[in-house]
Amino acid sequence: MKARLDRPATPDRLFVWVLHRFAEVFEEHAVVKGGIALRLHDCPRSTTDIDYVFVPFRSKKDVVARLKTVLAELEGADVEVETHSKMIRARIVVDGAAIQIEANVDVECPSVVVPTADFALRQGQPSRLVRVMALERALAHKLAAWNERRLLRDLYDVYYLAARLGAKVDVAALQKRLRKVESRLPALKGKKSMTMGEFAAALRRAAERVDDATVRDQLAPVLPGDEVEGLVPRLRAGVIKVVEGLERLDAGE
Repeated sequence: MKARLDRPATPDRLFVWVLHRFAEVFEEHAVVKGGIALRLHDCPRSTTDIDYVFVPFRSKKDVVARLKTVLAELEGADVEVETHSKMIRARIVVDGAAIQIEANVDVECPSVVVPTADFALRQGQPSRLVRVMALERALAHKLAAWNERRLLRDLYDVYYLAARLGAKVDVAALQKRLRKVESRLPALKGKKSMTMGEFAAALRRAAERVDDATVRDQLAPVLPGDEVEGLVPRLRAGVIKVVEGLERLDAGE
């Protein structure tokens, strides 16, 4: 059954429409990743983006035309689709509600099937099955994303994946990202690669520096209050456990 969008649109209604329609059209070739994938694993952090990797493709040109066709189905929507060097970015505005899709391609991406469950039901839609990036690969990419952006929300996602969902690191995927660091941060702009030991040391320092003031400033806008309270020791412990695993790996244990 073709996905429908209830009006007036809201960001979450748009997210559910995209999740369901892309699953219908692209089937197993559309894999959800990032914040929305975590929300499908009951993560409370809000987001304004929905991220995809399309497989198995080598060029964004292989999917962009079909993506535009699907988004054109949204009646009354203002849709802008741009192809950049690293991604396809689509901005969607309906009834004043806005979301963004960021998509790239890969020849492979391990994934699992999950229901949209309560996320869809809260928007008055039945639950449907979609593909999301496997937790181990998601954790590796989230660690690399934190390394290149140094955002506390990425550190929170590392904690959630590792401590709350029990994910282990896809070491090969992380090592691949560390061999080609792409960061705009002044401290990292000239650094093209990192060893596992260097990365683990930086991650440990970041975890140890997390404090209540920083959490309130950076995470309170995207997390419910009961998740923010008492988060610092939980986040620190969860991230440091990941660090310890990477340190053992670096030491050759």
